Amino acid sequence: MPAQDQLTSDRAALESELIETRRTLHRQPELSFAEYRTAELVAGRLRALGLEPRTGVGGTGVVADVDGGRPGPTVLIRADMDALPLDEIDGRPYGSEVPGRMHACGHDAHTSALLGAASLLVPRADSLAGRVRLLFQPAEEIGAGALAMIDDGVLDGVDEAIAAHVFSPIPFGLVATRPGEMLVGADMFELAVEGGGGHSGISQETRDAVFAAAQLVSSLQLIAARETLPTETLVLTIASIEGGKAANVVASRVTLRGTIRWLDEAVRERTLKRIEEIAAGVCAALRVSHTLRISATMPVLRCDEAPTDLLRGAAAAAGATVIDPGLVTASEDFAYFAERVPAGFIAVGAGGAGCGAHHAPDFDIDERAVGMTAEILARAAIARLGGEPA
Repeated sequence: MPAQDQLTSDRAALESELIETRRTLHRQPELSFAEYRTAELVAGRLRALGLEPRTGVGGTGVVADVDGGRPGPTVLIRADMDALPLDEIDGRPYGSEVPGRMHACGHDAHTSALLGAASLLVPRADSLAGRVRLLFQPAEEIGAGALAMIDDGVLDGVDEAIAAHVFSPIPFGLVATRPGEMLVGADMFELAVEGGGGHSGISQETRDAVFAAAQLVSSLQLIAARETLPTETLVLTIASIEGGKAANVVASRVTLRGTIRWLDEAVRERTLKRIEEIAAGVCAALRVSHTLRISATMPVLRCDEAPTDLLRGAAAAAGATVIDPGLVTASEDFAYFAERVPAGFIAVGAGGAGCGAHHAPDFDIDERAVGMTAEILARAAIARLGGEPA
């Protein structure tokens, strides 16, 4: 049997185990920098494969190396592990068992897939000229985990990096990747509005933070709608409004949380400046104060030609159809790795009936994408290190 057919056969034999791992992780989601049970599961599975994982890297991350039989370059494969703070819809047998937490972006699938890639790589290690570094990263959702792991030295000696993301907008069987700019940069911000609060029946005596926040939600949209060229990339979203608890008490503080997504650094700088200016103007007019804080920044993800070609070839050999998605206005802190070493990124189709949007309470995936992702990642690493062909 040709080597590439054997890899597909080995992946098929792992499929049910990978899906069950994904469901185990899905039932017990953990938030950023609190992925303790997830990291423990990962480390245990890696030890069972004969590897020697390092834990507590970058906070709660896990790293293990698969050493080849000959010297050569080091390829890093990254998966993220954290969940999001929202409630999943009811009725799923593998639904979240933790109120207020959900794997709503597929990081449970990524973790399971990289464990699957490890299972495919370890028996083939002797044929490799180099090393595969398996990196299980915390805190992607808050844009902080990649830098924490980099600060802990995970890129020492690394020559290239690859990563994959399950992607519900396209069906199973398609994968999307491209060289150059693939994902936009992002800033997560928190805009706090503070007034005097008071009695809702005597509102003329209040400095109303709720009313001011409502004006800001509308006013900030003029930056994208009226101050940005149609040829420029900018998405400004207010995703959360928090303030007050009672119907008869005007809240003294309201916090808006949101993101800006951008491609050009000049657009980013201009937008942040205008958010501050508009907030200052609206709040001054309404006799309240404000504080703007940037909680995280993720750069534009720019992929390199060589690792992208590896992922294309690996996906085709795994039976997927490769498409160019164009620029996608989502963001990934994997971009920090891509700033430092040549990198490739692939979106693996996982959509279908019953699969909601990413970051939504009804998000789900076609679970066949877990095995497909594992095979693509393993094939790409093997091809780069001169083992079996992609």
